[in-house]
Amino acid sequence: MKDLLLRLLQLQAIDTKVKELEATKKSLPARLEPARRDLARLEAMLAGEKQRLAETETWKKQQGQLLEREQDALKSAKSKLQSSKTGKEYNAASREVDNKRKAISDRETELKKLGETFGETASQVSAHDRDVDEIKKHLADDEAGVASRLEAIEAEIATTTSGRAELRAAIEPSWLKTYDSLCTKRGYAVAPVVKGICRGCHMQIPPQLNNTLARLERLEVCPRCGRIIYRSELLDPPADAAGEADAAK
Repeated sequence: MKDLLLRLLQLQAIDTKVKELEATKKSLPARLEPARRDLARLEAMLAGEKQRLAETETWKKQQGQLLEREQDALKSAKSKLQSSKTGKEYNAASREVDNKRKAISDRETELKKLGETFGETASQVSAHDRDVDEIKKHLADDEAGVASRLEAIEAEIATTTSGRAELRAAIEPSWLKTYDSLCTKRGYAVAPVVKGICRGCHMQIPPQLNNTLARLERLEVCPRCGRIIYRSELLDPPADAAGEADAAK
């Protein structure tokens, strides 16, 4: 029975280690999600800024073209003013010249402000572009690190599970079925009993069952949680008892 118990404990140690490694493997990619969300948010913001910058540049060109037409109109108005023959024609041409000059002045002022704003926005877009590139670089490094870690975990799982099939084949089918069922339902199948307490459910087991465990004539299960149980001191002697044994040698 002790050999069977040791095999079950060995199998449980392997399965527990693999479960931990699988949990780590599953959690690693999730650690990159915050950085990916931040990058997606910044890229969306940058795309919006670039679109607005392009629209502003298009509008600036349109205003420049309007300014050129108004300057041509001013030349035409000045020509009318010079060629006017009557006081009425002169006054009308003079008003037109004044209006064109004011329109040109207003548009030039607007274009100047627009140019300053455009320059500031372009600088911001350029800075955000660099920020996005930097985040991409860091994310790529992190992804490479995660990929490397995942490869290492896969290798560790392969090493840990080496010989597991042979170990399972050496365990009696009935107990293997019990083990698998308990692992599914309880998370793990074998628990030690320490001072009459099942460490699986932390409940006191009946004294008679505790005495039966001391003989290790057969495997028993906890009446409360159903786990396979054993007296821990039979496999792991207390430290004081080990010290006495060493002194007696």
